[in-house]
Order: sequence, then C-alpha cells, then structure tokens
Amino acid sequence: MKNYFSKPSLIPDNEEERIERLNQYCIVDTASERTFDNVASIAAELFDTPGAFVSFVDTDKVFFKANLSNLPINKVLREDSLCSIAIHENELCIINDTHLYDDLKQKPFVACEGGIRFYAGAPIKTEDGYNIGTVCVIDSKPRHDVSEFQYSVLKKLAGVVLDKLESMKAKRKIAKIADDRLHHMVHNVLNPLTSIGLSAQQIQRKTEEGNLIHRLAHTIVENTRSTEQMLSKMLSDAASEEQYIELEITSINPKEIIGEVCASLGQILSNKRQQIKLDISTDTSIKADRQRLIDILTNYLSNASKYSPFGSEICVSCKEHDDSIIFSVNDKGQGILRSEIDLLFTKFSNLSSVPTANERSHGFGLYSVKILADMHNGKVWAESEGRGKGSTFFLQLPK
Repeated sequence: MKNYFSKPSLIPDNEEERIERLNQYCIVDTASERTFDNVASIAAELFDTPGAFVSFVDTDKVFFKANLSNLPINKVLREDSLCSIAIHENELCIINDTHLYDDLKQKPFVACEGGIRFYAGAPIKTEDGYNIGTVCVIDSKPRHDVSEFQYSVLKKLAGVVLDKLESMKAKRKIAKIADDRLHHMVHNVLNPLTSIGLSAQQIQRKTEEGNLIHRLAHTIVENTRSTEQMLSKMLSDAASEEQYIELEITSINPKEIIGEVCASLGQILSNKRQQIKLDISTDTSIKADRQRLIDILTNYLSNASKYSPFGSEICVSCKEHDDSIIFSVNDKGQGILRSEIDLLFTKFSNLSSVPTANERSHGFGLYSVKILADMHNGKVWAESEGRGKGSTFFLQLPK
C-alpha cells in the first residue's frame, strides 16, 4: 500500500481503454443494489468509519453505486473526488491526513466543515488490469492506526465487487444470446399473427355483439394485439448488439397487474374449466417494468394451467412483507419431483411433468423469468411436496 503522493494529472495514460472497460459493465447511473450496499457496509464496519462508498470513475464524474455517508448525492465531479486519485494505484491509496497536502486541502469535500481527513481506497481492477473504481472509506479525522488486516480485507472487497460486475455482465450476454435466437422466430411469427388479428376483427364486424362468436373474436383480437406488442418490444430489445434489455420502471399496483394477467389468460383457463382464486392483501405500489412483470406472472399462471387438470382451482396471491412484495401462483396439479426443483429456472430444462392437454413446453419460460427477476433485484423460487401434490411458484420484489 502507498500513502498519497501528488499526481500531475487525474487522467490515467490508459483513460480511453479504461472508460471502455467501465462501459462494458453498464453500471454507471444505475439504482442502488443490496450487494454493493453490503460491501460498503462491511468496509465501514471494518474501519469503524462514518462513511464508505463503492465508486466508479467515469469520464467527467465519480458515480457512487453504494453511498454510506451523509453525502445526499450519488455523483460528484471527477476533479472533486479522492477516488480519481485512488484509481492511479495498483494496490491501495491511503491518505492518513488530507490536510498535510496543499492540493487536497482545496478540494470541496475536504475543505468543508466536517470534511474528509482520512481516506483509504482499494481500486476495483478489471481482469486485464484497468482500474474502473474503488471501494473506499472516509473519516472526518486523521487516522494513523489502521492495520494491514483492514487493508487486506478492503482489497478483497474490491474483488467481490468485480466478481459481481462480471456475473451481471455474463447474465446480459446470456440474455443477448437468447434474444438473437428468438429474433428470427419473432419476424416469422409477426406477419401471420397480424393476419389472425385482422381476420378476427372482420368476424367481429359481421357478428352480433354479445354472442359467443363475437366474444371469442374479441378475445383473439385482444390477445393478438398484446402478443404483437410483446414481440415488437422483443425485437426492439434485440436491435442493438451492445444494448441489453432496458427496464422502463413505473409505479405499479399489484392488484391491477394481476387482474390484467388473469383477464389475458381467461380463454385458456375457460377451455380447461379452471377457476382463479385471488388472495391479494396489499395495495402497496411497487416500482417495476410493467410489461416485464406481466411477462413473469403470465408465465407462472399459464404454467399452472398447463400442468393442472381440467376443472381445478389456481390460487394467485400477493402479500406484503417488511421490505418486499411476494407474488405466488399455487396449483393443485402434477407437482414437481424434489430432484427437479433446482432445474426449474435453468435454460431448456427437460423435466418429467407433461402438460395435461398436450400443450407445448419449450423449457425456456422459467429461465427468462429468472433473468427478468434478477434485473429487478428480485428472487424467484418454487415449492412442491412432490408428484401429484401441486406446486407454488414465487416472485419476490423489493418495495
């Protein structure tokens, strides 16, 4: 580790390549996440300091992915941040007392009342050697009593952050591969789907409103329109080779979204004479991508119908917990073997359950559900007591 020494420039020699590496992780200006907050919390407890950050040094700013301090913002100008200095170090940047350095004393977060006197930062180093950010701690008083053990753990925490970034990048690549494979299929499906919708509209116009054929035609029109929108969005998401699925976060009422999903699958449920029982005990809104949440719940409910017998009941639940909302879909169908529970959310899983009306299953839906839940910082899982005893699928989202 090194104590602070003055740099003639805050811009590293490999700046262009360094920013390119940072951009590959798609982390700047994203919402806070529990993993990064936990890393900062451990660092603060380890050093017994009032402030800790997980920061990323961008072109003109330093972005705080985790901010455990009194600072009410999540980004500062690059020239004002000590993290801009820390990324020059291969090991650690240690500033025992900022007031010993004239150039540091002029920085706004040092010069202000209660400003930074002590700083310790471990660079977040990519596998090919580019420092893209730091895990750092700060104190308003100078510190000279820090141990080698504390510095060693701080470096390990920076490694944990990089592992998390690599994991997130890998998931984006996996989803991109899935998008590419589906891209061609979507193009082939859209045209006949449009024709089906137009034909159903013609049937509507030529039949008396309210009779069975008119109602069925209306259901076809609505479902084809919804499917067209979903497929078009899929094409939009796959349009850029470098861009991953972007979430459009809005405030959503769980009761409304469940009602919409149940209505969209009404004909499918009716064909198997299946009944929906709702158990919704909260009106608390959540922040989520509306269409993605519909995709998840539609998958759960359609699977429940697919693997349940004719005339059975399916329970859709939504309950509020301390820091999350949990959706669940329970059926009285075939159930899941305990040996297969862990395979449910893997890609193209081949399980022993067979749809009760010869419906098709491609083994991709639940894998997509897990990706979408991960993007929301959520969690998915399933429970079953075994074959013939039904199953329950869960989605947990932070409030």
